[in-house]
Amino acid sequence: MSDDYVLDGERTRIGFVAAHRVGGKVHGRFTTFEGAFFVNATDPAASTGWLTVQLESVDTGNARRDSQLRQDFFGTSTYPAMTFVATDVVPTDPDHVDVTGDLTIRGVTHPVTIPFTLTATPDEVLLETSHPINRHTWNANWNPLTTALIHPHVALSLSLTATRRA
Repeated sequence: MSDDYVLDGERTRIGFVAAHRVGGKVHGRFTTFEGAFFVNATDPAASTGWLTVQLESVDTGNARRDSQLRQDFFGTSTYPAMTFVATDVVPTDPDHVDVTGDLTIRGVTHPVTIPFTLTATPDEVLLETSHPINRHTWNANWNPLTTALIHPHVALSLSLTATRRA
């Protein structure tokens, strides 16, 4: 049994938390994205999925910081999107899966494995996680000062709700 699912933009949240080394955290989110999953219930490893996030849609609640993130950290004029393409899905128990895939940020692609909590019904799939990535791996730095002042690990905070395609 296999099913196609598409992200529900109203119930999906794609965010992050970045910490300054001298205190304070910045919480942000992206408001423009799309994605889909193909779930193979009989062979979960054959499941696939993809996600594209428009980096211009970053929102931290501070317009100046958002502009700096777009221009200096993400380089949106050259690299407008962040993408993830799943290459392997491994159920670890009935409520959890590890999804490995290729994450591309600033034109740099590296494999990552992200553990998700899974809630599935016949009509929708909910995947949730808070998982750190090292922003240096994707060259998401502005200058030596921000490289030193902002912790390299950024927590991706994902709550992905996908509904079955008709």
